[in-house]
Parts: sequence; C-alpha cells; structure tokens
Amino acid sequence: MEGAPWRLVSFVLRATGRLQVPLVLFSLLTLPAAWFLLDIPKHIINHALADASEHGGMTFFGFHLSRIWLLIALCASYLVVLTMSGLAKYAANRARGRINERLVRRLRLRIARRARTEKGSDRRSALAAVAVQEVEPIGYFGSSLAVVPLIHGGTLLISVLFLFLQNPALALSALIMLPVQLGLLPRLQRRLNAKVRERVYATRTLSGLLMTSTGIDAAAAERIIDSRPQSALRRQALQVETLERVRIEIHDLKGRLKGLYNYTSNLTPFFFFAIGGYLVVKESLSLGALVAALAAYREIAPALRELFDFAQNWSDARARFEEVTKVLANSTPNIR
Repeated sequence: MEGAPWRLVSFVLRATGRLQVPLVLFSLLTLPAAWFLLDIPKHIINHALADASEHGGMTFFGFHLSRIWLLIALCASYLVVLTMSGLAKYAANRARGRINERLVRRLRLRIARRARTEKGSDRRSALAAVAVQEVEPIGYFGSSLAVVPLIHGGTLLISVLFLFLQNPALALSALIMLPVQLGLLPRLQRRLNAKVRERVYATRTLSGLLMTSTGIDAAAAERIIDSRPQSALRRQALQVETLERVRIEIHDLKGRLKGLYNYTSNLTPFFFFAIGGYLVVKESLSLGALVAALAAYREIAPALRELFDFAQNWSDARARFEEVTKVLANSTPNIR
C-alpha cells in the first residue's frame, strides 16, 4: 500500500517526537568515538610498539613523547573514548526503552477504548489478541527509528571510509560480498515476513476456534446429536496442522537466511587477509594499518546485520500497524 511506511513513521514521530531528540543526540555522540576507536590502535602499533631500531614515539604540540609515555597516553585515550562511547550507548538504550513503552501504551489504550464499545465477546477477544500480539513490534521499531540508522549506519560508513583511507583495495575486499547480500538476503527476508504474518493469522484463527469450542457448556454439548462437535474438532485439527506447516516453513527460511548471511560474512575475511597480507608483504601497507583495518572490518559485519534487521522490523511493524489501523477503522480512521 503506497505511503504505508511513512504513515507509520509519521505516527511514531507524532507520538514520541520529543523523546526522539535526546536519542538522536546520544546516537550522534557515538560516531566520533567509532573513528577514534579505529585510529588509536593503529598509532599504538606503528609508533608506540615500533621496533627499537626505528624512530619510535610521536610529537604533540612541540613535545616529543617517548614510546613508553606515548603508549600510556594512547591507551588512556582509548579507554576514555571507549568509556564515553559506552555511556552514550547506555543513555541511548534507556531512551529507546522509554520510546518503546510510550508507543505500546498509546496503542493499547486506543485498543482498550475501542474494546469497551464492543458488545460481542468474539470481537473483544480479537481486539485483545491485537493488543497483545501486534503492538510490541511497532513499539520496538519506533524506538529503533533513529538509533539504528545513526549508530549502526554511521558506524558502517565510518568503517568503510576508514578502510578507504588505509587502502582502497582493503575497502573493496571488505565490501566484495555486499552485492550478493543485498541481492539475495532481502528476497529471503520478504518471504520470511510473509510467512510470519501467515503464522500470526493462523495462530489467531486457532485461538478463535478454541475459544468458540470452550464457550459451549458441558450440558449443552451432551444434548448435541449432530456432527457439530466433531466438525469443530476437525477444524481445530486442520488449523493446528496449518500452523505446524507454517512454522516449519519459517524455520527453514530462517535457516537459509542465517546460513547465507554467515557464509557470505565469513567468506569476506578470505579476500581481506589475502589482499591485506599481500600489501603488507610488499610493504605497501603498514602492519598497524592492517590491524586497524581488521578492527574496522569487525565493525562492518554487525552493522550490516543490524541494518538488515532494521529493514525486517520496519516491514513487520508496517504490516502490524496496518492491522491495528484496520481493527480501529470503524471508530478511528487515523491513529494519533
């Protein structure tokens, strides 16, 4: 449905706009730290841990630091940057929790108000299932809307830029499997999302069948002569089989998705070590730059994974948001 993703984003921003501001600020603080955490180890190896025969040490503001004092200064700087980055991420996670709960509370209160106007027990049960199953992924996406693109997307860009500055061949080797991942993983993810939605509907249907059957009291059930109880049991059995089939397909898709991602991610170091090692042997790249590049590569894979998960959560939250909107459409066309 055209415009559906942006309706979800608009709802999240209207509901939690003021809470998103400090989250964005905390997320931005982690980006300079990501660069320094890659750059400082390179200087530790190339200068503080240089061979004694080489001219070790560095000059800062006209003062020359020996290798020992340089090692102490660089290690202390690394510790300070790491601590500040950790505190910023901790503050961002706390802000995410508040945004998540704000969205979940707002949606559940809206559904609860709608349920009070319903007279049928089946309709109220359906609204209860929506309130329990559908709203939490929406809240999780809302809390990730700013932090994931900024922290993990920013970390990815910084790591790739850092690799290009060390050596363009290293950067290309680190990204060599990215076209394969971008071409295949989203297709599998879309199929997985469709199966997840199918599982939600199958679970809700089974719940409705069970609640309908338990709504018949024992005395009335004994007076039923026709095949209605057997038909109800048959429908429940068929729905259980359907749910089992869907869950097996979900497990298979998850296995394929995880296996393909792990294989392509673990294949990248082959090119990385081969190209980087060749450059070091040919003295076209320093050992410190290679170690720093390895650290940058270790940041790329988790960042990509978080971005893939973010795209999955966005798709899932959009479908659930449309479901909640559909349930509330009779009284409230737009959720505010």
